[in-house]
Amino acid sequence: MTFPNNQAMRNFQSAFFARFRNCAAHLAVKPERADAVFVFALFAAGFLIRLWGMSKNHSWDEMVYLQNAKVICCGKINYSELDFRPPLLSLIFAGVFLVWQHVFAASIVTACMNALGPIFLFFAGRSSVGRLPATLASLLLAFSPFFVGVFPQGFVSDDTGNSLLTDSPALTLVLLSLWLLLRALERPTVYRLSGAGFVLALCILMRFGSIPSVGILLLLPLMAGNRWKAIIVCVFGMATGIGPYLFWSKLRYGELLFTLRAGWANVEGPTEPFTFFLRNAPTIFTPVVVIGLMLFLIYQLSHLGRAIHSVHDARTHAASTLNQRSFDAYLWLWLLAGLVFFSLMPHKEPRYILPLAPPVLLLASSGLCLFTQLPNKSQRVAGAVLLGTVLLITFLPLRERISKRFVNTASTDQELASRFLESSVPADTTLYMSFNYPAFAYYTNFRIHELSSVGPALYRDMSKIPPGEILVVYREAEDASQSDIAWVDANRKFERLRDYPSLVIFRSVDAPEPAGR
Repeated sequence: MTFPNNQAMRNFQSAFFARFRNCAAHLAVKPERADAVFVFALFAAGFLIRLWGMSKNHSWDEMVYLQNAKVICCGKINYSELDFRPPLLSLIFAGVFLVWQHVFAASIVTACMNALGPIFLFFAGRSSVGRLPATLASLLLAFSPFFVGVFPQGFVSDDTGNSLLTDSPALTLVLLSLWLLLRALERPTVYRLSGAGFVLALCILMRFGSIPSVGILLLLPLMAGNRWKAIIVCVFGMATGIGPYLFWSKLRYGELLFTLRAGWANVEGPTEPFTFFLRNAPTIFTPVVVIGLMLFLIYQLSHLGRAIHSVHDARTHAASTLNQRSFDAYLWLWLLAGLVFFSLMPHKEPRYILPLAPPVLLLASSGLCLFTQLPNKSQRVAGAVLLGTVLLITFLPLRERISKRFVNTASTDQELASRFLESSVPADTTLYMSFNYPAFAYYTNFRIHELSSVGPALYRDMSKIPPGEILVVYREAEDASQSDIAWVDANRKFERLRDYPSLVIFRSVDAPEPAGR
């Protein structure tokens, strides 16, 4: 392109840069477009990384929710734990099974629910602590190794990314409740408050252990202008959501709270020290999150700023209804109260602390974003580069997950053994076992008889198995004294039917009972 004179060139440059500035301004005044692109990419990547490595290899509690789903949608009667397990995840699986009755269907829908958690955290954080901290918090939830299901060597935990347990889906519902409550505080209406209360009920129905988190979230309506009306409407919405389930419990078991009490009573396992979660916090939430928490705590205690929303690129969010400092104090209360509650529980597992992810990640991200307060541009750029580098290092363990096959179609020993039993023993046979019995309940229609787990009672129960019935002994359980294959082999009451890498199938025969063990 040529210009006849310098004035024409200057006119062209002026027009070009004016158009560029207009486009930039147009994008700046509509950050929702950028948010939409970020949310879509975050969900797609979070869903993919959680689905990666999908397989049929699920056991015990995971198989319980699959079996309960079949009880709901298919009328199976051979085994059920609906009397003390929360129903919502199994209800969702039951709906999916009406379309495709396969373990992979449950894995896909669970990965989808878990991938929604970072999205709701972003929405909640954007309206409370600011867009930049919200973005960082959602990235940490989406890709931190523990939340995806990648653990360091020697760290024992369930796969929180692709697990069929209720912990991560319950966290997603807690985050959805937080976002809905914050929206209700911006513009309190009966519809918004009751809707948030209804989702709080879903949190409980997804996982009975969500009750403490629901109690903390019910404090948020106290920040509304008409606080008591807000609380009443929110509780009404929650009652609407959980009422039908309590009514069903009353009709089925004779008590409104029977299943809730039974669920808490069935929490079993070794007793861990009070400091269990504090010791494991860097592994669960990553060291960078712990550093962010410390930075933000120091920042607040030193009174270096008036409020966090004056530091970050926060979006104004109805300050008349939600004071920033009050919300920060609320997050600290949530974190500390939850930490004390879970630390006082005798039995502890790393996944139990997932309900504290919202306050931990929002506060830590606020601390990590303090580099935006540095005095000059070069320091802020250096801070951003350092933070980005640390995040890349934090997310590097995800390579372990994507190094696996995307889908593992291999059948498990339980599935293969179930096919063998379905084709070789009568339909009215009962299966006896003391370990991982929900897997056989799911894969077969045989009645399941749970044996005593350990000690002399187990051997007495095995000796009383009627002739013709099946005994399944897991090799894995031998270390826990839950079985003894050598003892069963030496007992003339049993004959081996089939061996598998993880278990052995025996059949009880009509023979004299041996002397007691």
